[in-house]
Amino acid sequence: PIFFVASTYKKIIATVAAPALKRAEIHLNEPVVKIEAQPRVSGTNHEVRVTTSTGTQFVFDELVTTFPLGWLKQNKSAFQPALPPILSNAIDNISYGQLEKVYIHFPTAFWDKQPTPAPTTNAKHPPSALQPTSQIAPSGISPFTEFLSPSYISHPATPFWNQECVSLSALPSPYAHPTLLFYLYGPSATHLVSQISPLPPTSKEYHDAIDTFLHPFYSRLPGYDPSSPSCRPTAILATQWQKDPWAGNGSYSNFQVGLEQGDRDIEIMREGMGVERGVWFAGEHTAPFVGLGTTSGAYWSGEAVAGKICEFLAGTGAGTGAGAGAGAGKLGSGIACDKV
Repeated sequence: PIFFVASTYKKIIATVAAPALKRAEIHLNEPVVKIEAQPRVSGTNHEVRVTTSTGTQFVFDELVTTFPLGWLKQNKSAFQPALPPILSNAIDNISYGQLEKVYIHFPTAFWDKQPTPAPTTNAKHPPSALQPTSQIAPSGISPFTEFLSPSYISHPATPFWNQECVSLSALPSPYAHPTLLFYLYGPSATHLVSQISPLPPTSKEYHDAIDTFLHPFYSRLPGYDPSSPSCRPTAILATQWQKDPWAGNGSYSNFQVGLEQGDRDIEIMREGMGVERGVWFAGEHTAPFVGLGTTSGAYWSGEAVAGKICEFLAGTGAGTGAGAGAGAGKLGSGIACDKV
């Protein structure tokens, strides 16, 4: 299932970042341009050398990288010596998506208005005891809307032009607000991003370009009235991951039709070059299969790598071989998912 964190990730990120902010040495605005990691030689001190765009060099015993899959595809030359062919091929084999999000805010949630606001309950399908009545979406209104192959708009010839929309007014109090979140992907996402990327997000041109793109969809929601100010967006913001090199010019990994042994490719990326060269990979593309492409999966992958390094340095043998165990304690929960 897909879950929304109604209060956003703000508190989660603050909690996760607190130990690093307190004790670590953090360098910002210094992109990594080179990672030098020779194969380990028994009986010698091993080190990994990282060079940034400023020419600064850092030396580590072990290195954990969280480069997005898209970045890895574009920057294999940053690794010296070159990546092993099996790892390089695995990076090539797994596709990198083009998902984008667009938030469009209105004065009120016009799509929620109904003649009869009373919640619908019956003996056959009563509200869950875990779901307070105040958090149930308005009766008869689904917070999720999908527009399948819309024929009422012109668009380039492409197999996909679907639009998905989530109503953030359906979130529990106090986080509900009159905003529609559109998910775009594939050619339609690229089409919109190409239109808005040169425009300042605060400009009228930016606002109008997105509104023109989305109006044919939100105007078909219940309660829409073209003459009502409540149905005119007051704020719009869209992601542009496809234009962001630090995001790898995309969103997250996915499995395309025709892929063979994608599970093995994921396991190879999980292994990285940790045992052989001290360079460990983490990120959503190395998560347990159930968590691929998710923030929770990215978090699990970080825990897993931490466990592997601890066990490797302790000489327990963990972390050897592709898809090896994720470590002790709660780290094991991620790997257990792969065995389901």
